[in-house]
Amino acid sequence: MKKHLLFTLIGAVVLFFWLFMSFAMPNFHKASQSYTPLQDSLLMAMEKSGLPEGMYVLGQPDPAFMNDEAKCAEEMKKFEGKPWAVLNYQMNNSYAMGMNMVRGFFTCAIISWLLFWLMGQMKERSLKNDILLSLAIGFISFCFVPYTNFIWFKNPDILAHLLDGIGPWLILGWVGNKLSA
Repeated sequence: MKKHLLFTLIGAVVLFFWLFMSFAMPNFHKASQSYTPLQDSLLMAMEKSGLPEGMYVLGQPDPAFMNDEAKCAEEMKKFEGKPWAVLNYQMNNSYAMGMNMVRGFFTCAIISWLLFWLMGQMKERSLKNDILLSLAIGFISFCFVPYTNFIWFKNPDILAHLLDGIGPWLILGWVGNKLSA
């Protein structure tokens, strides 16, 4: 149990630090966080419009037309080849990160605990198997959300997400093997 708790702590630190590096410095995800000098006028227009807080796909037919196949097809043609956007509109910006960081660290700890438990379930433990299991989990996590979103929404930081699905998981596979020895 001591090894499991130690791996949980080390794994949480590795994952948390990796995510910090990935989104802060050197910020592998900067392609999806671009600045536009139009931000003030865009934000002001959204605020003035009364748009409720939420996430929107702009450039799609009104869902009210979905029950009428002909009308829906007609509406979809209007948007073909035209600009579109994904908008995540939040009413209040906050740079208070304390609780977010605590929740993030505990999530990384839970993930690490589960990974070490999975490693312990293997019949044949070896460095190769521990690393392959860990990489498989990282690759599954990459494919399930970031890559499937990329297929539809063309997220510009897809390679950074791939790196996030390989880098820390390779480290955790190695650490898990060393702690189980």
